[in-house]
Amino acid sequence: MAEPKKTSKGVNKPKTTVVSEADILKHLKKADPLLHKAALPHRGQVLARVQPKRSNNELFRSLASSIVSQQLSTKAAASIFARVILAVGGKLTAVNVLETPEAALRAAGLSAAKVKSLKELSGVIVSGELNLLKLRSLPADEAVIKLSSIWGIGPWTAEMFLIFALGSPDVFSSGDLILVRMLESLHGLPKGSKKPDLERLAATWAPFRSYGSLLLWRLNDNKK
Repeated sequence: MAEPKKTSKGVNKPKTTVVSEADILKHLKKADPLLHKAALPHRGQVLARVQPKRSNNELFRSLASSIVSQQLSTKAAASIFARVILAVGGKLTAVNVLETPEAALRAAGLSAAKVKSLKELSGVIVSGELNLLKLRSLPADEAVIKLSSIWGIGPWTAEMFLIFALGSPDVFSSGDLILVRMLESLHGLPKGSKKPDLERLAATWAPFRSYGSLLLWRLNDNKK
């Protein structure tokens, strides 16, 4: 997960260097020995799931896909997303979404709420109010607030976008049930522990909370 870098022209680009997993594990060994121990059998595998997008349009496509996928199975979401791309003319861009009639997007399988969300997102991007690449220059909590201000995008969707599309290194989603249950299990906490308590525990992983989140998801997958 690349750290943000600000150029002299004010354009934020990711650094070419990537945080070493060895450095992350060294930090976790002191910050959270239980998480560190759980991570050791999965060295070299945790970060591979993250493939940061490199352009605004790639990021838009990723976020649009997240909106389309909300509350749907993977198979159903993929089918509808493919129809949405056809509906907007074969290329999913903010401009094309704005120019596509709502009826055509509904016919592709989107609910009225998802159409509204896609239109709202496209509008702030086309207007220049939101530059998805520049979110890398913001602290994660500020980026989540900015994304969550768009109708239909909640904190969980924003946090998943930061981790998997932007490659933000320091994100923990206390609204993700799998993360919550796995963290409770790892630390022997009672089921239904309060979010502030879990967030304080995850805060010890900073500035590598995304790594901790990715590891907990992997541990959950292994349980299956």
